[in-house]
Amino acid sequence: MKNNLFILFTIISTWSFNVLAQARNLPSEIVTNTKKTFYYKDKVISQIKWYNNNKQIDRIKTFYKSGELNEDFIFNNGRLNGKSYKFNKKGEKLTTWNFKNGRLINRKDHIIEFNKKTEEKVKDYHKKLKEINLAIKENPNSTKLRAQRARIRHYFGNYTLAISDYKKLEKKILKIQETKELPEKLVGSVYDYLANIYSYYEMENHAIHYKFKAILASPKESRLYYNLGNYLVKIKNYRLGINFLNRAIEMVPGHSFAHWGLSAAYTDLEEYEKALTCVNIAFKNEANLYKRVMGNPERDLRTIRGLLHHKLGASDKGILDLEEALKINQENSFALRNLGVIYHDMGAFKNSCTYLKKAKLLGYEKTHDRHDLQSYLDSSCSNLNNENQSVKRSELPYVYPNPAIDKISIKNYNTKNFNYSIYDFESKLVHSGKSKNKSIEISNLPSGFYILKVEANEKVRTFKIVKE
Repeated sequence: MKNNLFILFTIISTWSFNVLAQARNLPSEIVTNTKKTFYYKDKVISQIKWYNNNKQIDRIKTFYKSGELNEDFIFNNGRLNGKSYKFNKKGEKLTTWNFKNGRLINRKDHIIEFNKKTEEKVKDYHKKLKEINLAIKENPNSTKLRAQRARIRHYFGNYTLAISDYKKLEKKILKIQETKELPEKLVGSVYDYLANIYSYYEMENHAIHYKFKAILASPKESRLYYNLGNYLVKIKNYRLGINFLNRAIEMVPGHSFAHWGLSAAYTDLEEYEKALTCVNIAFKNEANLYKRVMGNPERDLRTIRGLLHHKLGASDKGILDLEEALKINQENSFALRNLGVIYHDMGAFKNSCTYLKKAKLLGYEKTHDRHDLQSYLDSSCSNLNNENQSVKRSELPYVYPNPAIDKISIKNYNTKNFNYSIYDFESKLVHSGKSKNKSIEISNLPSGFYILKVEANEKVRTFKIVKE
């Protein structure tokens, strides 16, 4: 199993932000001689890194998705040094760290944030973190202690420090693996946690890279296939995501999370009957799903099924599902959007306009990185029975087959002969040419993950592809 996966994903490093960004016409990274600036998809700055003349890190600032300052770390000769800080979204100082030549001297928590559900866990983690920091001073090379600290820092949103711990763990893991094997789940979890942090910063390349590494490290864990597949669906790489979700289901036929992810993917691809089958399978384990899921996801099972019922002719059942979803979370912008769509299709434009406006006010577009709201708003709020003119996702161009062995084609692409470029995971050009009847030969490429860029009629499209 592991060998097959290794053939499928020969990925042990990250590729550039810039190739992926070109497809979205958004800056994901701007680099100068002394500074690198990274961005979320909506152009809000996510990180700024400053460097000295020796190209050593001088300072790192991270930001919330809403734009407020999150963390501020100071370095000297590439090592954490002096005081660094974490703030909440109100600008209040949460934590002060004091470092000396890369070593933590002390940590002071000014405000400890929690709610009724998390109070006990948060307080327990703060106590454990103090104990672990003291233990690491006595035993700085302990893999176990560093792993425990990384997870707690991760939980508190101390992402810069968590990444530092995880990267040191990764380096140590690679060194140990030269002479002996480590538990697969331990190694896989390190990469999986790293991927989660990078996905928070919307650094897709890093996130996918570490999700791949997690699978390679622990190929028998179905949840890792789900994590990768669901993330690919979330970033709208549906067909490749479906491939991995189905692999999770092959390992665990009743995999509720994977069926949940598939239901979302098939809904967006407008394969509604498939989507309804998957969402109903996921519903069989609803209680366990919500017990294990993190946060309060807006695109929950009822939000998905409500729209599916409508699309398959049972609008009343769909409205009931979505109203129930709003009882669970009255600020569920996705459920509000779906209700607005149903009432729009039924010609109840006043109701549609009300729900769609609420969805927009709650940040549906930014939260879910979707742009399918405004046309419905314009139609419903003007009382015009216009057809939604957006292109169906199932009609958009895509690579087939993917993963592939020797040839790929671009489906739903009007141009037969077009220029193409293929980049490796480090964004280096490895192959280019002109297609023959929409077909591209890739048999000479080594196995691995690539970025395909096609160009015709002054338009550029970018695809993620896997060569087996």
